[in-house]
Amino acid sequence: MNPSPPSDLRAVIFDLDGVLLDSRQANEAFYNHILEVLGLPPMSPADVEVVHRESMEGSLRHLVGEGEKYEAALAYWREMDPTPFIRRLRLFPGAHDTLARLRRHLPLAVATNRTKTTAQVLEHLRLAPYFQVVVTPLEAGVPKPDPRVLRCTLQRLGLEPRQVVYVGDSSVDESLCRAGGVRLVAFRNPALAAWAHIDDLLRLPPLLGLE
Repeated sequence: MNPSPPSDLRAVIFDLDGVLLDSRQANEAFYNHILEVLGLPPMSPADVEVVHRESMEGSLRHLVGEGEKYEAALAYWREMDPTPFIRRLRLFPGAHDTLARLRRHLPLAVATNRTKTTAQVLEHLRLAPYFQVVVTPLEAGVPKPDPRVLRCTLQRLGLEPRQVVYVGDSSVDESLCRAGGVRLVAFRNPALAAWAHIDDLLRLPPLLGLE
C-alpha cells in the first residue's frame, strides 16, 4: 500500500532509461554494435540487465574489461553517430501527460547515467521543455549511485533531500536514494525497497497529491 502524499514536496526528479524511456531494445542494439566493431560476441541476457542500469563507462568495463579493448570502445563511442539508436527509443505510455500534469505544480529534474546523448534524446522525444534541471555524470563528475549525483541535482534545484522524490527503476536508483536520503518511487520494479511503487506513470500525480 502506498503512503500519503508528502506535504513537503517541492520537486520531482526522474531517471530516464527504464522510467520515461523504454530503452532496452535500443541499448541492446547499441552495445551489441560496439561489441561487433571490436570483434566480440553479442551480449548475454545477464549483460543486457547490467547495461540497462549502469553508466556508459561502467557498461563497457563490464562487457570488455579494462585495457586496450575498453579504450578502443570508448574511442569508437566518442566518434560514432548515436542517431540510429536514439530513433529506437520509445516513451512509456503516459509520459508526456504525466510530465505536463506534474509541471503545472512543481519543477521537474532529470538525474541519469546517460551521458552525451541526454540532450539529443530529450529533444528527439520532446521532453526537454518539462525539465528545469538535467544532471548526468558529465555534470556531477560521477555516475549513479554516487550520492554526488543527487547533491548536484538538489543544489541546482535549491532544495533539500526531504523536499523531493526520485522516480527510478533499478537497484542503482535504490542505492542512490538510500545514500542521498531521498524518497524513491520505484517504477515497474516491486523488488526495490522504496517509499512507493507504481507500474503506470499516470499513477504518479495522484500518488503525489498533484491531480
